[in-house]
Amino acid sequence: MDQFDKQEIYCRKLGHHLNFSYCRKENMGKPCSGIVSCWQQSIDVARYLGNHYPDFIDSQEISVPKAKISSILDIVNQVKSPYSVT
Repeated sequence: MDQFDKQEIYCRKLGHHLNFSYCRKENMGKPCSGIVSCWQQSIDVARYLGNHYPDFIDSQEISVPKAKISSILDIVNQVKSPYSVT
């Protein structure tokens, strides 16, 4: 299960480099929702998930993670909404 754990890529969601072991456990012990799009160029991540997390692909929405700045702007907009003056 840990054969790819030391490989690293740049995480668009968090804005820095991470190894695969983080990505496969990021979501409360389950893989990050962006694991397929992030890792598909480096490893056969779909096969890996099928072998080790078969329920993940069926139960999760696999997506491209937002860029860090997009996530920050979403948070800022959520905070501003209740206080906006019209």
